[in-house]
Amino acid sequence: MSIQLGIKLADLRKRNGYSQEALAEKMGVSRQAVSKWERGDSTPDTDTLIELARLYSVSLDALVGNESAETPKAAEPENKAKKQKEKKPSLYPGLTKKLLLFPFPIIIAALYIFLGFTIHLWHPTWLIFLTIPAYYHFAIGALARTKKGLLLGIPVIEGALFVFLVLGLFLNAWKWAWILFIVALCYYWWVLVSVKKQ
Repeated sequence: MSIQLGIKLADLRKRNGYSQEALAEKMGVSRQAVSKWERGDSTPDTDTLIELARLYSVSLDALVGNESAETPKAAEPENKAKKQKEKKPSLYPGLTKKLLLFPFPIIIAALYIFLGFTIHLWHPTWLIFLTIPAYYHFAIGALARTKKGLLLGIPVIEGALFVFLVLGLFLNAWKWAWILFIVALCYYWWVLVSVKKQ
């Protein structure tokens, strides 16, 4: 029985990621004592067996008897926490799907053609096409599971480009409007560095 118990103790120790030294420290015994248990040279006392069963989250019967101890439960809470973390829902569930199904590019193209043929505004209404990448940037950003992800989904760079072109084309402010790109880059840097994952 000692040899079978030793094999089971060694198996449970390895499955739960303990070295003999780490287990000995956790149990308050020497490494040699752990080695003797696993070789079947000695058997842990009842209190130690109860403590080992508790540590490995198995029943005492499973530890010393014939009941299977193949699936250690000690790792389960960590795995559950990991799965819950992975399955964390987006902050706005369903919004991305709605935004992606909406025919935004078709509406923008139709608006451009309408304004072009009715009031001959081919230029500068072509600028409205810049709203399409901004729209999809925001739509994908709505998938975010954290505040940081949501803030990165705001189409700041596309907005900077749009305002840059408007200021340049209408006010001939090309010389200083480029500062908008620096502001956009600073915004993304601030989000990456300062905003904590929540």
